[in-house]
Order: sequence, then structure tokens, then C-alpha cells
Amino acid sequence: MRAALELLNDRAESRRESHLRVILLQGGVAGLEVNWPIVTSGGFKYRADLAFPDRKVIVEYQSEYHGDEAQRRRDMTRRSRLEADGWFMIEVNANDLRDAPELLQRIRRVLASRPLPR
Repeated sequence: MRAALELLNDRAESRRESHLRVILLQGGVAGLEVNWPIVTSGGFKYRADLAFPDRKVIVEYQSEYHGDEAQRRRDMTRRSRLEADGWFMIEVNANDLRDAPELLQRIRRVLASRPLPR
């Protein structure tokens, strides 16, 4: 029970995002922020599901909600704006959550490829 309490986060917005966050925390991935606010150089305001701000990496859980055509187009524009400012986005879906070791390995490789600012 104590271990479970330490994994709670009042900023979590969905069960699957929480599952993803717990996988990362239990996997020892450090530097994670939940629902991190980002303002692009163009002044657009976004919120990343999970972010590693020091490495400019975003981990987004993509539910069925993102399959709607209009939402998909908005997501594409958002991603392009964030990438133009140097952010790297990892999209995660329900299939990824079924293989936590591979997902952790993939996210660790991306984080290792993104140097910390000096």
C-alpha cells in the first residue's frame, strides 16, 4: 500500500497515462514531469502528458480520441510546432503498454540520445 501511494499523482488525467507513468517510475526513469506546460516560440500553449523538460522529450499516450480526423490534424500541427522548437515526441498506445520492458528500453534510448543542456 505504501509503495502504491508513492506512485499516485494528482495531475494524472487518464488511467492509461497513469499506467504509462507508473511503468516509467518503476523502471527508474528519472526527470519525469506530469502534464508539463510548454509555450512554443510562436506563442502556442500546450501541455505534455509526460515530459522530460531537461532533454526536451515528450511522451504522449495516444488513445482512440486521437483517431478522429480533425483531432489527428490538430495533433500533427501541435507536434510540428513542438519539434520546430527542438522537442522530441514519443507516442505511446495501448499495444506499447503490453510490453513495458521494450517500451522502457525505447524511451531510455531516446533520452540517452538527447544531451543535457550545459
